[in-house]
Amino acid sequence: MKKVILGVLAVGLTVGAALQPLNAQDKKVDLSLNLGAMTDAGSCGTFSDVLFTFSPQIDVRIARNFMISAEAMVITDDGFRLNPWLLYPGVTLSYTTGKVSIGGGAVLPMAFWSDWAEIGDLVPKIAVDYRAGHLKFTTYILVDTQPLFSCNLIGITLGYVF
Repeated sequence: MKKVILGVLAVGLTVGAALQPLNAQDKKVDLSLNLGAMTDAGSCGTFSDVLFTFSPQIDVRIARNFMISAEAMVITDDGFRLNPWLLYPGVTLSYTTGKVSIGGGAVLPMAFWSDWAEIGDLVPKIAVDYRAGHLKFTTYILVDTQPLFSCNLIGITLGYVF
């Protein structure tokens, strides 16, 4: 449990520390709140179950066509039960062209039960975003690495950018 708390604090402090100098340099920083759904894709059962997601996300432009996005995806089942409580914090580096961005990064799966917690291995993430005004539509795949591309999660989200 100490590792989980330290991991979450480290991510939060890193994101917070990164935002302060970037705001001073007039870099564009966006906050979005995203709702979505994900399902299995691969040999473990394609479209066998639907999970719902909520993910606050911070997008920081680091150059004209590049952006770093930090997010914390909360996942629940179709009954909106949070037992276990699943949290997938992650970071993505994206190449942006106008309204479309394509990127890759990693998420760290975490599961919290009432009396214990578990942290998984880093999972690669590939995402494609389309932005129209304050709305953002994202498709993504979380790639299984044991063995490669066998039990993936694919998802879509719709978000509001502030």
